[in-house]
Amino acid sequence: MKKPSPIRLRPLLFAAALLGAGFATGWVFREDGAAVAEEDATTLAEAQITRFYDALSGKGELAAVLGDAFQIMRTDGTRYDRAEYLGRPPSYSGYQLADIRGMLAGDVLTATFYAGVTGALDDRTVASTDQPRLAVFTRADGEWKLQALANLGAGLLTDSAEAGKKAVEAWVGAVASGDPANVAKVISPEFQIVRSDGTAYDAEAYLQSNLPRFPEPPAIGTLVVTGHGDHIVARYQITSKILLGEETEMRDAPRLTVFRRGPGGTWLVVAHSNFAAFQQ
Repeated sequence: MKKPSPIRLRPLLFAAALLGAGFATGWVFREDGAAVAEEDATTLAEAQITRFYDALSGKGELAAVLGDAFQIMRTDGTRYDRAEYLGRPPSYSGYQLADIRGMLAGDVLTATFYAGVTGALDDRTVASTDQPRLAVFTRADGEWKLQALANLGAGLLTDSAEAGKKAVEAWVGAVASGDPANVAKVISPEFQIVRSDGTAYDAEAYLQSNLPRFPEPPAIGTLVVTGHGDHIVARYQITSKILLGEETEMRDAPRLTVFRRGPGGTWLVVAHSNFAAFQQ
């Protein structure tokens, strides 16, 4: 039997080696039989996410990153389309990305990751760490565009004292107005209040109750605020005179109020504890 020529074997061995290397590096076959290189989805996702955060940090053009169908939604329900977001984008002085995971199917790339940012967002200062995100990119004419972003956390409020002061003033001012319509604007649907005598109301019952009366302008003292993400906790005293029915609340009694951020960034009261004793 005649042995195959070594010269003829060389192209076959080279082809086999090339195929083996191709499969090892992630080649797949199209229906027409042509081999293409499979993109590293996570590396690709990291590159596209970095483009986005670089643009928000003044290192690129944001309009070139966003797709025509772009939308963003945050935990407080705030959402913007492309034009709205370009009109009031965040301005970051720094950012960190972690634990990026990309998934690629055709011209659609999805990515989950964690982001930490410092800078300005909707007229407030933010500094966050490890906040979860979900991004969707699509490819058209060879370019990747960000079409959707779910922002699942706003991070630590670096200006929580100022935000808390405004939130408390809005809450106390609404109650002092004596108008249930004003109070309804600053309390959440899950609102509850409890007083030192055990009297307690949910949102609906509180709006139908006899609201406190302020015969003198309300004055707030010893305000201490902590905040994280979309929540603020404030403890303080009301030093002015307050009437509730036929009784008068003792001055300088402590209060504890919990707020959460509502639509449009409005702070809503979730829970309020009034520790004031009464004097006849």
